[in-house]
Amino acid sequence: MQFSCNQDTFSKYLNIVSRIVSSKPGLPILNNVMFETSKGKLMMTATDLEVGIHCWIGAEVRAEGKTTIPARQLSEFVHSVNADKVDGLLDNQVFTVSTPNNYAKFNTTVADDFPTIGAIKAEKPLLRISKEDVIDAVSKVAFSAAKDDVKPVLTGVRIEIEDDVMAFVAADGLRLSRYVVRLSTPIKDSIELLVPAKAFEELARILTDFSQDEVDDEYVDFYLLEDKNQVLFRFNDIDLVSRLIDGQFPDYKAIIPSTHQTTCSFSKVDFQNSLKVVSIIARSVLGNKTILKVDPKKKTVTMSASQADVGSNQSVFDAEVDGDSIEMAFSSRFLTDFLTNAAGEEIEFECNTPVSPGVFKIKGNDSYIHLIMPMRL
Repeated sequence: MQFSCNQDTFSKYLNIVSRIVSSKPGLPILNNVMFETSKGKLMMTATDLEVGIHCWIGAEVRAEGKTTIPARQLSEFVHSVNADKVDGLLDNQVFTVSTPNNYAKFNTTVADDFPTIGAIKAEKPLLRISKEDVIDAVSKVAFSAAKDDVKPVLTGVRIEIEDDVMAFVAADGLRLSRYVVRLSTPIKDSIELLVPAKAFEELARILTDFSQDEVDDEYVDFYLLEDKNQVLFRFNDIDLVSRLIDGQFPDYKAIIPSTHQTTCSFSKVDFQNSLKVVSIIARSVLGNKTILKVDPKKKTVTMSASQADVGSNQSVFDAEVDGDSIEMAFSSRFLTDFLTNAAGEEIEFECNTPVSPGVFKIKGNDSYIHLIMPMRL
């Protein structure tokens, strides 16, 4: 195998592929990225057995071949060199990557032992969605997925598609996020999928790696590889493949309140500033408990926290309030996560009782809803 390619392109795509490489693989070969040269293209492949990736870049191919190379070290070397062009040569299971002033040699492993990753054969895209919609959906939903594998179904993002409506849902048992986008082309049959949140997060990172002037395609194609229980996302010259999670996602619709006793709206900046003040004490409290009190007479929201061996603090901001006064307790960390990912200037808060879910929305945006379960007062 022998090829030459642009250093900047090679480094960028190699970095994307290397992020998929498992940090603690059960199989040593999963430390590697697979290279395959063919017909003026260099294909790079990596997997951690849950998520896999294929990338194609243009290259001057002098000899075709296939091998696997340690991913992280190769990526760091290519990123570190300053050159317009990079040359790659495989000889006697040693891969040499060189520029006019630098070179490195890497021991390789034969590609026959590399796991097979799902690929598109004759499948048609399940749907097409804009790059911006994917990035928005992932930022507003994925953070609510569970981070441990105690309940595997909660580590995923549920996809619900009906007609031209596509909903992204994630929940970890203490909070829930739901974001809806409209598709330009309706689908024929209703579809429900459960995709690992980390696959969507990686997809969003890939999409944000490319600015609008770098690629012509501003859409992501979704493919369903039913024979392998996998989903494939294609963007430009990148295919991201993920297994689907088996299991029944909780009936989340049952916990979304259909009515509310109290509603208020307030500035996101005011909410963030008060939360920042209160978190100074709240982060010392078990569960980061923060008290939120809504006063319809004064038209204010008061946030406070107290810790016996530390002290207490309080912050007040103005709000438009309709309904009864109420006092609830929430994790300041959960509130911070929501505000970090909620785009908009005004926040709406709806609630019924101190023990029912608190509902947070972006004012004027009906496509997004976030629920947080309250803590005991």
